[in-house]
Amino acid sequence: MRLNRLTFMTFIGFSVVCAASGAGAQTLVIQGGTLIDATGRGPLENSTIVIENGRFKAIGARGQIATPAGAQVYNAAGKTILPGFIDGHCHLEAFWGEVYLHLGVTTCVEIETQQDGPWALAQKVGAELGKIRGPRIWPSGQAMGSRDGEFETEGSRAWRGYMSVANADAARAIVREKKKQGYDVIKVSEFLEPNLIAATTDEAHKLGMGVTAHSWDTIATANAGVDAIEHIWSVGYTSIMDLARRRKLAVDRTAGRIDAEEAGALYQTENFDQVISALVRNHVAWTPTIAKWLRPLSPSAQRFWQREQDILGNPKANLPAAVRVITEYATEKLLKRYKPEQLEHARIGLTKANEFIKRFVQAGGILKEGSDSPRGMAALLMHEALTMDVEAGVPPMVAIQAATINVARTFHKDRDYGSVEVGKVADLSIIEGDPLQDIWMTQNVKMVVMDGKLVDPAFTHFENPIPEFNSWQQLSEHIEVAPESLVQGQGPATLRIKGKGFWPFHQVLLNGRELETKFVNRSELQAIVPPDAIAEAGMYLVTVKSRGEPIAQSSPAPLVVGYRKP
Repeated sequence: MRLNRLTFMTFIGFSVVCAASGAGAQTLVIQGGTLIDATGRGPLENSTIVIENGRFKAIGARGQIATPAGAQVYNAAGKTILPGFIDGHCHLEAFWGEVYLHLGVTTCVEIETQQDGPWALAQKVGAELGKIRGPRIWPSGQAMGSRDGEFETEGSRAWRGYMSVANADAARAIVREKKKQGYDVIKVSEFLEPNLIAATTDEAHKLGMGVTAHSWDTIATANAGVDAIEHIWSVGYTSIMDLARRRKLAVDRTAGRIDAEEAGALYQTENFDQVISALVRNHVAWTPTIAKWLRPLSPSAQRFWQREQDILGNPKANLPAAVRVITEYATEKLLKRYKPEQLEHARIGLTKANEFIKRFVQAGGILKEGSDSPRGMAALLMHEALTMDVEAGVPPMVAIQAATINVARTFHKDRDYGSVEVGKVADLSIIEGDPLQDIWMTQNVKMVVMDGKLVDPAFTHFENPIPEFNSWQQLSEHIEVAPESLVQGQGPATLRIKGKGFWPFHQVLLNGRELETKFVNRSELQAIVPPDAIAEAGMYLVTVKSRGEPIAQSSPAPLVVGYRKP
């Protein structure tokens, strides 16, 4: 039978009672659904999956597998059962946890760019203890390979820095320390030299850790022994064999002189096979992450938009204002802001990306997918990427593996994760629809199993008890305020705040009090100061923050409030 909402809540309530009393608490049976186990085998209809102590105990056709007495049974008839999805390129934020569960993602490979390492470790432990509602976390900590000089970027994304690596011994020591602290993954940047990458990967592999990379030379990075390479731009840059032209494109994109959406038009398809050969020969997985930039150009763009709006419009999702602005910005930028020639460049770039994806998979390449959420919605971007992979010519079964077993193998975790096999940790995503006929159905999640326990994927307005320190999006570190002084009780007065990288979701604060704020452009905000906010003379502090983010703020700028003359 199909569970309606009332039946489902009764079922969950009964489960809680059973767990509290100890009856059937250790055994769960998922019965009746069509199983796609991500091993590459065909679907198993009317399946029975027995889970004990958080692991798969028995898997087979219904009638061939006995249901243990007293087991908790979930009826999955009419649904498709998949492994819990693994986001292979996750950027965790405090507000993403429930979004991941809502979309069937049970594990997040937290490839560090936004938040610092200790924060990610705290999130990892919190999730393990059940204190934080969200996916399991495999964090990398800070990327190895510092960037400086012409590569420096503005805003909060530059504040965190990358780790300096002086020599091979230092590389090995960093890896050992990361393992000791509890990190699961190593990330190397495009600025780390191949000989240091080789030392890093050698040490990581001794410790059972996977290594993933940004790269400006995918061939050299693959030869250095990494397990994965991230992004279309890594392979795209490498296709430009003229090193001066390659470096110029890389520097220009890093500095913001050319958009990622347009850069793809410059990739050289005639050299794709050289890049693909190095990846395949070295068994290096690759993550395209094209959805973050180019999803508005997908044939499925309207479906993507509707699902985004569904989540954005759910008040229980508890998302900050930035999520709507950034999620919608991709469509606004390409379809409203771009000039015709810019849009054509983006279309050419998508065509070339699709060609690389198709040729890579046909050559036996290991496709890995992830959301890479700084320019869109975490978890959903992963599902959008899977759809775009299929549009590029990837078989749906391979796309499913790209967000399950391929990620687990890449990071040396496939002994326990990534597929539905006896002995592995019991993570499942139970969906409505057939993803082998319509891959977009992977996001149509109705129930999640994590560590052998049923998890309702509905939003609950959960608030993470450990919010992030850095802003999710760029936040100007230094700001200037004009006028520099006001008189007590003056107003209402208008302040002009100058900085870099402002967004419409940024808010001006005066001594912590939120002011009415107007977005003027990326370098200016205006704020209204009411008379009662400066009723007393003194030194006031002006800061800028993102609405809905509790901690991250710019450095303060002074505002002098002088005495009013009689």
